[in-house]
Amino acid sequence: MSVRRLWLIAVLALAPVAAHSEEPAMRPAPEETSAAPDEPAAPDEPAPAPEMESAPEEIAPAPAEQNPPPAAEARPAPESPAPLLHGTLELSLEDAIKMGLENNLDVQIDRYAPMLADLDVTGAWGAYDPELFAEAYYKDSRTPNAFALSGVDTTVTRSTEGDGGVQGIFPILGTEYKAVFSGSRKMFNSTLQSLSPEYDSGWSINLTQPVLRDLIWNQPWTRVRTSRLLSGSSQDDFRRAVMDEVQNIEDAYWTLIASEEALRVANKSLETAGALLDQTKTQFNVGVVSKVEVTEAQAGVSQRQVERIRAENTYRNQQDVLIDLVLGPNLRASSTLEIRPTDRPDDFTPYDVDVEGAVSRAFEHRPELSRADKDIERSEVQLAYSRNQMLPALDGVFSFGQAGLAGEQSRHFNACRFVFDDPSTAIDENAVCVANPPDVTQGPWNNTFDDYNRSPQYVAGAKLSIPIPNRTARANASKGELELARARTSKHRLEQQIIIDVRQAARNLQASQEGIAAARSAREAAAEQLRAEQVRLEYGESTPFDVLQREEALVARERDEIGAFRAYRTSVTALDRAQGTILRNRNIDIADVAPLR
Repeated sequence: MSVRRLWLIAVLALAPVAAHSEEPAMRPAPEETSAAPDEPAAPDEPAPAPEMESAPEEIAPAPAEQNPPPAAEARPAPESPAPLLHGTLELSLEDAIKMGLENNLDVQIDRYAPMLADLDVTGAWGAYDPELFAEAYYKDSRTPNAFALSGVDTTVTRSTEGDGGVQGIFPILGTEYKAVFSGSRKMFNSTLQSLSPEYDSGWSINLTQPVLRDLIWNQPWTRVRTSRLLSGSSQDDFRRAVMDEVQNIEDAYWTLIASEEALRVANKSLETAGALLDQTKTQFNVGVVSKVEVTEAQAGVSQRQVERIRAENTYRNQQDVLIDLVLGPNLRASSTLEIRPTDRPDDFTPYDVDVEGAVSRAFEHRPELSRADKDIERSEVQLAYSRNQMLPALDGVFSFGQAGLAGEQSRHFNACRFVFDDPSTAIDENAVCVANPPDVTQGPWNNTFDDYNRSPQYVAGAKLSIPIPNRTARANASKGELELARARTSKHRLEQQIIIDVRQAARNLQASQEGIAAARSAREAAAEQLRAEQVRLEYGESTPFDVLQREEALVARERDEIGAFRAYRTSVTALDRAQGTILRNRNIDIADVAPLR
């Protein structure tokens, strides 16, 4: 055995000891705080960190408190950060999808949109909420008076008035209603006013019914309908986002496996090149080969070291991609978690894709088409509203009410001032009036209700308004027609794109299945060629450079086979996504995903 081999064996033997000495001391997290990967998190709480398998390192605990300061100097403790992830996590594809839908921040962001849209619907219905109103005020009015019979130079009126009631709009028809009750107390200094204080009260019900413009197609009802459609569109968008996220998780899962296999191939290639270098050096020492061939072998080792570095970097980057998709906010700068996929890409079943059936399923299940249908319906609602606004405004006005009067006789009022003697009689009418003055008092405020049956008030009428030339409404109607035509065209374009997506996904799946067999055959042939070249080298019929060329060809074929399996798996996922069946085929209920975590 050469000195180089002994040196390598010593380094490899000491490496784990050195690595272990550099790792910080860890202690296992308490069992009661751990959670299974597929255990749902409590609402409004961060998703639990995954339970790790036995490894040298697990979730790093917070450091123990040492000598806390006195109570007088105590400060609020900062919030503890999320646990750092270390060790290894064996993860199946099904568990990766479940954990991703629980922890992924993009999914969490997408969950808010349907909730906000539902609140918009609630807000739109708020236009029909009854509105209670009330007014109360005090008035003191002093008006110069030139009417001699009033008996005063300045008319003084003091009043306390108020009214209240309920008003609003009925859904669909847009009928405006208003029910009002009013009351007042007034004081006068005029000698013509018989009551001071005077009490008034009354009630009325008023209705305004649109007949042309705003009949059904009024702004509040249009907003309710459009907000409902937007809420449905938001649900479709969320379903589409979840589908995309599941596809991203699966693609990242299989890509991680492919990068892991690529790293294994790179390590194997480097090991083969190193063994060839040792063999070449031995042959050089005994004078079988020249120094040039040793240099070629050394160049081959250097090249494979570069390829190995690249493969490991790709593998580490892909680890971060999958950790981010699956564990969400639990990833930290100091995390050293390594996911070990348990599913293998070479376990596959050949598919025979029916493109016509796949397109039919896509038209039935794709959320994008459902969103396009709602966009068309929303454009139709907007167009109907815009056309309605082109009509004249003709409203029927109806009102019914009752009023009452009461009060005390004014001390300024003289009922006998206007009593005159009748010349045909000898009776002094004024003297009789003064001797027995009439009492016009009608009692306290609640006596106003006695007049209600004797004082009904009816109103029936119409209001007409015709804008000329009504350019705003006409322009909005024309714009609505164009928006509707664009929405319908967008749906046709989407249908065509779905057909292309399904055709490409089916074609890629078929090609990947054929590529697996071709790549496997090519890899086996390259392996046999390398073995034969190594035998020729042993008998001096070949050179290390030729062996390295054969070995490089084998590495390329192994990478092709790895890529073929990855392409197969991602093509299966892409076909399910193109058909809109990716959630159904994985038993994912969108209602279970929607609540906030």
